[in-house]
Parts: sequence; C-alpha cells; structure tokens
Amino acid sequence: MIEARHIERMKRLVEYTASSFGTPFPSPFGSAVYDAQTGLLLSQAYDAVMRECDPTQHAELNAIRQATQQRRQLSLAGCILYSTCEPCPMCMSACIWAELDAVVFGASTLEDANPYWPQASDISPQELVARMRREPQCLIIPHVERARCQALFKQCDAVRSARRLELPPHRDDAV
Repeated sequence: MIEARHIERMKRLVEYTASSFGTPFPSPFGSAVYDAQTGLLLSQAYDAVMRECDPTQHAELNAIRQATQQRRQLSLAGCILYSTCEPCPMCMSACIWAELDAVVFGASTLEDANPYWPQASDISPQELVARMRREPQCLIIPHVERARCQALFKQCDAVRSARRLELPPHRDDAV
C-alpha cells in the first residue's frame, strides 16, 4: 500500500508540472525533493532541456541542484525525490550520488513517456540501485498516481500540437 504522503505530494507535483503548459516550453516532466523527517518541500523544478538547449536539464537534476544548494551540502540523505516520470539512467545516477533515501515516480519511461518523448536508454532505476555500493540502497516507489502522470504527457502533447511546437529531433535524424 502506498503511503498517503506520497500520493498527496505527487498530486501537488502533477499540478505544479502542469503549470509549465502555460510557459513557452511546456513539459510533462516535473520533480520535487522533500525532507523525509519534516515533510518540508526543499525544491521543485520542471524539465528545462528545450529552454536551455541542454540535454542534462532534466527535472530531477534541476530539483537536486536546487535542494543541495538550499541545504549547502552535497548529500540529500534524509530526503525523498518525487518525479512525474521514472528517472532515466542519468537522473537515477544523480539520485544515487546525492544519497537520496527514496525515489517516488508516477509514469513509466518506456510504457508511458516514450511515445511522446523518445527515450535514449532502457536501463531501469532498479537496475542502477541494484549496483549501488553503499547501504542502505535508495528505495524505489513506482507508479504513484500513474494515471495523473500519464495524463500530463497527453495534455502536454495537445498543448505542443496546438502551438505547433516540435519535439527535439531524434539523434539519428540530426546527422
């Protein structure tokens, strides 16, 4: 059974992420970091890949950057990261490096996101966590409010279509 705090925080994150649809760079990817003890929201961020023309500006990395800067320390031990979508290998590696206690996500990368935002890898967060060299390992809590998170992709696609905004070109098309 999924804890009520995870459901409530994911609902808030979905709402925050949907607010990006009113910006010049709408994105279905949002992330937040909470202090596990106090429940304090430390950071929340959108994906900024298109805005910054930077493939590392994923929502999870942006939220981690904000949280570590706010806390003035590299470790986010004692914190939980929430993401509207399953973290990619780059983001999950950052979660491991940041020593997050847990990662809670909504949509599945390959099943839900890939049709709208083609993915570069199929390595799962669980595979990366299984290779962690420190204990305790980062806990993965999948598919919290999955339907709400899936809806973000459909809504964002509709916004992008209405505004005639294109997705980034596929890597092999850019050659």
